[in-house]
Amino acid sequence: MSKTRASALPGGLGPLLDAVLNVSSDLEMREVLTRIVRSACELVGAKYGALGVLDPSGRHLAEFIAEGITAKERAAMAHPPRGLGILGLLVEEPRPLRIPDLRRHPASRGFPPGHPPMRSFLGAPIRVRGEVFGNLYLTEKIDGGSFTEADESVLVALAAATGVAIDNARRYGAAHRERQWADAVSDISQALLDGQDDLAALDLVVERAMAVAEAAMSVVAVVDDSDDLAIRAAVGPDRRLSQTAVGSILGSSHWREVLETGQSLLLVSHPGEPAAEAIAGRLRRGTGLDSNGATAVVPMITGPASVGLLIVGWAGAGSAFEVLGQLEKYAAEVALTLVAARGQRDRERLALLEDRHRIARDMHDVVIQQLYATGLSLQSAGLMKDRAAIQRRIESAVDELDGAVKEIRRTILDLNQPQISEDPLDELRGLVTTFRRVLGFTPRLRVSGDLEALDEKMLGHVVAVVRESLSNVARHSKATKASVRLWVEPGSVRVKVVDNGVGIPVDQTRRSGLANLAARADHAGGRLTVVSGPDSGTMLEWTACG
Repeated sequence: MSKTRASALPGGLGPLLDAVLNVSSDLEMREVLTRIVRSACELVGAKYGALGVLDPSGRHLAEFIAEGITAKERAAMAHPPRGLGILGLLVEEPRPLRIPDLRRHPASRGFPPGHPPMRSFLGAPIRVRGEVFGNLYLTEKIDGGSFTEADESVLVALAAATGVAIDNARRYGAAHRERQWADAVSDISQALLDGQDDLAALDLVVERAMAVAEAAMSVVAVVDDSDDLAIRAAVGPDRRLSQTAVGSILGSSHWREVLETGQSLLLVSHPGEPAAEAIAGRLRRGTGLDSNGATAVVPMITGPASVGLLIVGWAGAGSAFEVLGQLEKYAAEVALTLVAARGQRDRERLALLEDRHRIARDMHDVVIQQLYATGLSLQSAGLMKDRAAIQRRIESAVDELDGAVKEIRRTILDLNQPQISEDPLDELRGLVTTFRRVLGFTPRLRVSGDLEALDEKMLGHVVAVVRESLSNVARHSKATKASVRLWVEPGSVRVKVVDNGVGIPVDQTRRSGLANLAARADHAGGRLTVVSGPDSGTMLEWTACG
């Protein structure tokens, strides 16, 4: 039915059906809820409208969506309504409520300071699949009178019809998020397959968790070798502050209890409720997020292995209640992926050790035989009378010993060399990964273009620039995060290394490493640019004509 035909229906049903069609025309939950409030105001001629979404307990408002309040009026209020007074009455008794004058009702209280004055009131519950989803609140009849029985009937009809739209939006949102979670797990698995270590993968874990859950912060703490819960990745409103939390230990027994029970915990903290704040408030503030709001603590467990905790926080209640189940599934899949990757690396290391043991055993047999034969040769030289023959025998023995020494040296050198792939991208990844031990984290590496198009000399320049740049970061920057970005284009190469460290002091003379990089750039027809400031990190960009 078109909007034009709906408006032409008799009995005043046209505007109501128009409103229902308008509400049902979108599948994004936030937009659906906003349209419900707006349509309700238009239908009954209310100046102000709001929709209070209940939390799973059904006793408190998890979200409050208002229409008609100006930006100035909103700024004047100390805080949004919390479901007290008349709003709380509708929560306790979910049935239509019509009040001529709020000021004279005995339950009228709880208006926050700065709230605009309101007199007439009309409210109705919204049910989804038989359960109360929330309540519609309308105030201040535009014509100055009170809401009528007809207004109440229209609002009840709209509330009933929009329950279906909300259910559809819920289903759509859940399906959309499921796809996003699946894509996130796939990307993390691919990152580990591409050679990135756990630390780099965990950065991706928190970024994707925060994005898909529409949260404001995300933290991963893993069980380290000392059996402590150590933060290994964090992201929040203050990205720089979040990085300072990386490496710290979650020492409270509350965190360990959640991990040991394997049961997720959802904390919702409001001002004046210190219980939840004591557990999660400090961690939230450590990422730049206010103490109050919803915080989900989700164990990362797969089989008998307890990997750690995924902690996600919202500025308010947000979508915490809706996505908790999906977060639990995501955490379990991430845990499985990390454990599988660790197992694969352990198997590779074991195979390498076994191979080295075999080489050492073979070398032992060969060298022992060689030395034994040389010893016999020298022993037999003592029975010879011809001095020239003795001299030749001794020279031959020296050559044999020299060959044995060279064989030992070559084998030791081969064993100590990292396994370098013929693929230049693998070589760069291996180089970046070697800095994990000295930095405490693995720098991120991104490459655009075809590395194999570079000749051996230019590739050598690139490897040297990356190595020297990361060495400078490790020695001087005190950084907690760094990235390497490489662009290979026809006729040019560009390397960009960025860290979040302390920067280069203003009075610092040019370091020899930077001078070497500048010389390489000059030799390759390019240039070196370094931008740095106190506590603002350093950006190094090296270009060349490739």
